[in-house]
Amino acid sequence: MLVYRVLPHRADAAPGEPGHARFVHPDQGSGRWDNPDLYALLYVAASATGAIGEAFAGLSIWSEAMLGYPTILGSRRRLVAYELDDQRHQLLDFDDAKTLAERGLRPTDIVKRNRARTQAIARDVFAEGSWAGLSWWSMHYPDWRLHALWELGDLEVREISELRAHPALGQAAEILGKQVDIGLA
Repeated sequence: MLVYRVLPHRADAAPGEPGHARFVHPDQGSGRWDNPDLYALLYVAASATGAIGEAFAGLSIWSEAMLGYPTILGSRRRLVAYELDDQRHQLLDFDDAKTLAERGLRPTDIVKRNRARTQAIARDVFAEGSWAGLSWWSMHYPDWRLHALWELGDLEVREISELRAHPALGQAAEILGKQVDIGLA
């Protein structure tokens, strides 16, 4: 299956360097599913629209300025599509009522912005050793499926796209009711 992520990209970045399409920042810990003492985590979306919406949801006006990333010189935010073998790397689906019931969880345990709780849930799931990551829904738009991946070994980069004229940018802006600077669309 294809999964998507918006990131600051530099075409000349080597694997393991900031700006590379597979780079995972080592200073994790504040994300809702992070447990950096156990794993590095890559947050992705099931759709390009979801990845873009998640990346820029906090901005009220979407403009050219949001595409730059000054802390990584020479980088620009781009959309990356990855191929994930979801048969080999299964994700625990928290949008499944049976999964929640089996674990004694409620939808509010997943959707609430309670990092201590969601990080504890992720720690328990990781300890099972059966899953490559988790899936849940976006708080910005519940139809967007999100994934947190801790098993990244054979995640393959399929495409790196400019965001400026990408059709998913306009779709995400429309869904979220964002004002888009004319130069972007």
